[in-house]
Amino acid sequence: MPLELRRRARAQAPLLLVLAIVVAVFVYMTVTPGHWRRGTAMIGVAMMLAGVLRLVLPAPHAGLLAARGRWWDSFCYLALGAAILIIDIRLQK
Repeated sequence: MPLELRRRARAQAPLLLVLAIVVAVFVYMTVTPGHWRRGTAMIGVAMMLAGVLRLVLPAPHAGLLAARGRWWDSFCYLALGAAILIIDIRLQK
């Protein structure tokens, strides 16, 4: 693997981690469609993980998770993840 490609992949590692979780959840929900609530909860957790990663990592290491300012990005990711989890929990009742 060329050095440039490795450096770019390492720079995008946080986004690739979050996307890998989301893809794994979609595969899980496709294989076992009866467990969609677990899948949506895991997508909410993945979004919250993105928010924590954006909050902790400096902008050069956050890769494409860094779209705006650190606090604004973190707030958006965490709010979206929390909204998904809250809606999922409310639907279970």
